[in-house]
Amino acid sequence: MRHFTEEAIQLIDLSNEPGLAGVRLLLFDVAKLPNDLIFELGKLLSPQELRKAARFRFMNDRRVYLAGRGMLRKMASEVLGVPAENLVIGEGLYGKPYLADYGNLLPFNLSHSGDVVALAFDFGRREVGVDVEKINRSFEYWDVAGHYFSKKECDRVFNHRDFYRYWTMKEALLKVTGAGLVDDLPTMDLSGKMNRVKVADERLLPFKDKAFTIYTFDNEEIIFSLAVAGAQMTSVENEGVKVAHVYFY
Repeated sequence: MRHFTEEAIQLIDLSNEPGLAGVRLLLFDVAKLPNDLIFELGKLLSPQELRKAARFRFMNDRRVYLAGRGMLRKMASEVLGVPAENLVIGEGLYGKPYLADYGNLLPFNLSHSGDVVALAFDFGRREVGVDVEKINRSFEYWDVAGHYFSKKECDRVFNHRDFYRYWTMKEALLKVTGAGLVDDLPTMDLSGKMNRVKVADERLLPFKDKAFTIYTFDNEEIIFSLAVAGAQMTSVENEGVKVAHVYFY
């Protein structure tokens, strides 16, 4: 995989991973985007989105929101052949966004950490979830890990990269389901390559007897995980890519 922190905007090539052949990931650093581009992207947003952007207290948070939603609309517009400003972005029961008028034609998901935004589309029409995190080596992660990770996961956390890997895996899995933050994260053990997770939270009941595959990518600065519906074919792990399968029962 190419180094993905060298440019402000980069389309990540995931074609070497068989299970991600239909996925396109756009990764960009909003801090490096010029103000005129942010302005142009902001013009694509709906009135409701613009009102939400105006409510952000800090300008940096506003820029991240405008850039993320604007880039989502721009990319979806090019794929679907629909004017970006005409696209309606709805929200599921627990807040997962979707293109309201196009069903499962173009599933997508969006994540940000600081100034970094990750935008994933699945042209294979599978549900997709993405979570990106900037690695903060001053963050004292042990209390968080002890509260949200299983014992087996904690036993495999030796540094910040390990912590963020498990954190992004859990977030991506919850985002692909659209369930949001569930109450039983410690029981969602993702420590192995093959993981059976008992459904305890009612928000996960629709996914009982279903499988998902999680791919995690990392370098020295960021880590992101992609989760896609189904038990996908995988290649030999290389270039920092880690793959895990999850089955809800």
